[in-house]
Amino acid sequence: MAQTVTDFQPLDYTRYDFKDPETYKVRTAKGLSRQIVEQISKLKSEPAWMREYRLRAYDHFVERPMPDWGPDLSDIDFDAYTYYANPLAEGETKRSWEDLPPDIKNTFERLGIPKAEREFFGGVGAQYDSGTVYHKIREDLQKKGVIFTDTDTAVKEYPDIVRKYFGKIVPFNDNKFSALNSAVWSGGSFVYVPPGVDAGIPLQAYFRINAKNVGQFERTLIIADKGAKVHYIEGCLPAGEEVLVGDQLTPIEAIERGQPVLNSDGVETIVEKTMVRPFQGELINITPVSIGNRFSLTPDHPVLCIPRARVAWRPRPSGSLGDLKPGALLTASPEFVPAGELQPGDFLHYPINQTTRDDASLGEPELRILGYYLAEGCVQQINGYEAVTFTFHIEESEYVNELSRAIESVTGKKPWRTPQPQKHAITIGVYSKELHAFCLKHAGKYAAGKHLSKAVMELPPAKQRIVLEAYYNGDGNRYERFGTVYRVMTVSRQLAFQVQELQARQGIYATINVREPFDEAMPDGRRISHQRLYTVYYQVGKAAEAVHRSGDAFLVPIRGIERTPYEGNVYNFHVAGTNNTYLVKGFSVHNCTAPVYSTDSLHAAVVEVIAEPYAKVRYTTVQNWSKNVYNLVTKRAAAEEGALVEWVDGNMGSKVTMKYPSVFLKGRGSRADILSVAFASQGQIIDSGAKAVHLAPDTSSKIISKSIAIRGGQTSYRGLLRVAKGASGVKAAVRCDALLPDDSSRSDTYPYNEIHEEDATITHEAVVGKIGEEQIFYLMSRGLNESDAIHLILMGFLAEFAKELPMDYALELNRLIQLEMTGAVG
Repeated sequence: MAQTVTDFQPLDYTRYDFKDPETYKVRTAKGLSRQIVEQISKLKSEPAWMREYRLRAYDHFVERPMPDWGPDLSDIDFDAYTYYANPLAEGETKRSWEDLPPDIKNTFERLGIPKAEREFFGGVGAQYDSGTVYHKIREDLQKKGVIFTDTDTAVKEYPDIVRKYFGKIVPFNDNKFSALNSAVWSGGSFVYVPPGVDAGIPLQAYFRINAKNVGQFERTLIIADKGAKVHYIEGCLPAGEEVLVGDQLTPIEAIERGQPVLNSDGVETIVEKTMVRPFQGELINITPVSIGNRFSLTPDHPVLCIPRARVAWRPRPSGSLGDLKPGALLTASPEFVPAGELQPGDFLHYPINQTTRDDASLGEPELRILGYYLAEGCVQQINGYEAVTFTFHIEESEYVNELSRAIESVTGKKPWRTPQPQKHAITIGVYSKELHAFCLKHAGKYAAGKHLSKAVMELPPAKQRIVLEAYYNGDGNRYERFGTVYRVMTVSRQLAFQVQELQARQGIYATINVREPFDEAMPDGRRISHQRLYTVYYQVGKAAEAVHRSGDAFLVPIRGIERTPYEGNVYNFHVAGTNNTYLVKGFSVHNCTAPVYSTDSLHAAVVEVIAEPYAKVRYTTVQNWSKNVYNLVTKRAAAEEGALVEWVDGNMGSKVTMKYPSVFLKGRGSRADILSVAFASQGQIIDSGAKAVHLAPDTSSKIISKSIAIRGGQTSYRGLLRVAKGASGVKAAVRCDALLPDDSSRSDTYPYNEIHEEDATITHEAVVGKIGEEQIFYLMSRGLNESDAIHLILMGFLAEFAKELPMDYALELNRLIQLEMTGAVG
C-alpha cells in the first residue's frame, strides 16, 4: 500500500546551514544605538539630511512597541545583531572572481552554485551582508535619462530625486520595522525612469547574509515618471549558439572571462563573468532574412529590435514590408523585447564593428595577396621548399598580372607561371618562406580552414576593401535578378561570416545562404560528396530594400520564428562597461541574470514604488531565505492617475516572514494587481498577503493569494481592502486559495474590508483544500511515483503564479518545491 501524504520526513538542510569566517573590513559593534546609526552614516559619507532622517527613525524605533498581531516575534533581541558588516571597504566593488576574498568565494562554493554562476554573483549584482549591490544599465537607456544604481550611490549622485521621494511612500513611522530599516539601511536599488520611457531593466538585486546575527537592511526606491514602463526581464542561450568576438564567431559555452566581445555599439568590451544553468522548455529560433544568421535563445532573453508594429501603417498578413510609414523606421529607437514576444517582420539590430587598429605591415600589396589567396591560393611544400601558389582561369590575365605585381613587390621575386590549357587554367607561384608564413598567419590553409586574422579584421575599412576586391575578383561572380547580385561561395563557415562583417564595414549588409552537404551519383558510378557551402551575397538596384541602414547599424527583418523543445544547459555572460550587451550571430542581445540563495539572520527591507500618471511598474521577486532568518519587509507603491502597479511576490524560505505588498491607488483610473504565493514547511511561519487602498474614483484592484503548508508549516493570508469616502466606482476582487497536503500544517485567513462607498463592487473568495487520495492514485496509475504525483499537483495549484514569472524564476520555483518534497513521501 502506498504511504499516505501525512508521512513526511524532515528535510536535511545541512548543506545550506553554514557560515564563512567573519572577516570584514568594515563592521560596527554589536547592538543598536544612536552612536551606531551615526557611525553608519559617517562611514557612508552621507549628507546631513540623511543622517538626521536616520536618527529620527531610530528614535521612533525605540519608542514603537513590537506588533501585537501576527507571528510571535518575542525571540528577537535587537541588541544581539550587528547592523553593518561589509567584507569590502565602503564603496569598493570587485569585478573579478579572483579578486574576491576567499570567504565570499567559499560561500558560493558551499552553496553548490556552478562555477560560472558563482563568478557572476561574486562580483555583479550580489549584496553580501551590508556590502553595496553592484548595478549596471544599458547605455541606450542611460542616454534616455534612466537611472539604475544602488541606493547609497543615488543619495550622493542624485540627491534631489532621492530626497523628493525617499520615505514618502513608506515613512519611518509607518511601523517598527520600517523605522529600523530607515535607521540602519544599506544597499538596495534605485531606479528612475523618465516620462514616456519603456525600460526593460532588472529590478531584482541578489542578497547573501553570511554571519550569524548580522542583519541586512536594503532600501529600494523605484520611480516611474509619467507614461514610463518598468518590468523585469531575463534569459539565456543554448550550447552551440555563437557570439561575435570581433574576428570570429565563438560558441557561447567557450566564452571565458577576460575575452573580448563586441557589444551593440559595435565596440569591443571584455567579458567579466560567465554563467551556466540547466534549462527545460522551449527555445525561440529566429531566422532573419540572412538564413545563415539563424540563432536561438530562451523566451525571456532580451533582443534589441524595432517591432514592426511601431513603424507600420497596418499589419500585412503576407509579411510584405511595403506598409512601413515613410521614414518611421530610420527615426525609431531600438528597444529590448523578450525573444518570445518577437514577430516575423520585426527588425533586428545588426551593429557595424567599430573596432579599428591599423597595422603598418599590412599594406596594399600584402592585402591584395591575401584576398587572392582566400579565393585561389594554396601553401605548399615543393621539393622541400615553402611555396605559395594560385590558380586562375586562363582568361583572367588581368588578375594574374595584378597579383604578380603584388607578389614581386612583397617578396622581391618574380613569380613563375604555369599554363594548363587542358584545364583552361593557369597557376602562378613563388618560393618564399616569408610569404608562406604570412599567408598561414593571416588567412589559414585548406578551403574549409581559411579565415582572416584578427589583425586584418581590425584594419580600417579602406584597407579591408582591398582584401574584398581581390577576393571577389578571384572567387566572386555577378548576375542580374531584380537588380545586380554580387556573390562569393566558400566552404569555410568562419570566412563567410567574416566577409559579411567586412561588407558591413563597407556600408553593405550581405546575406548568407547555406547549402547543406550531400552526395551526388555520377554517370560512371562514382559518388561525390559535396561539403556544406556558404554563399555570401548582396544586391544593388532593388526597388525596395528589405534591410535598412540606420546610423552605425543595419535593421534586418525577421523572416521566420519557430519554437522547439530543449533540455540542457544554457549560457550567458556579463561584460564590462555600461552597455551590457553582446552579439549573437551579429545581432544585439542583452545579458541576463538568475536567482541566488541567502542564509542566516535578520532581514528588514523597505521597497518604495512610485508610479506617476499612466506609468506601469511590475516588481517580481522569489525569496528563499534560510530557515533561521526573520524576513520582515515593507513593500508599498503609490499609483497616480491611470497608472498600473503589479506585485508578483513569492515566499519560499525564512523562519518567519511578514510581508504584505501594498498599493495606494491615489489617481482616478489607477489599477493594482497583486499576486502572492507562500510555501511553508517544517518550522516556518509565512504571514503574507496584500493591501489595496482605493483613494480615488474608478480605481480597480485584484489580489490573488496562493499558499501551501506542509510538514507542520504555517501560512496566513493577511489582507486589507479599503475604499475611502469619495472613491466611487471602485471594482475590487480578492481570492485566497490554500492547500494543505497533510494534517499537521495550518493555514489562516485574516481579511479586512473597509468600504465607505455604496457603489463599490467587491468580491472575496477563500478556499482551503487538501490533496485527495484519489488524485494521487490517478496520477500513480499513469506511471508517476507518489512524490512526483504530489509535486505535480502542487505545481498545478501554483500555475497561475508560475506563468507570471520570468522563465528562470519559474524553473527555480519548481526546483525549490521539488527540494521541499524530497523525502516527504515514499
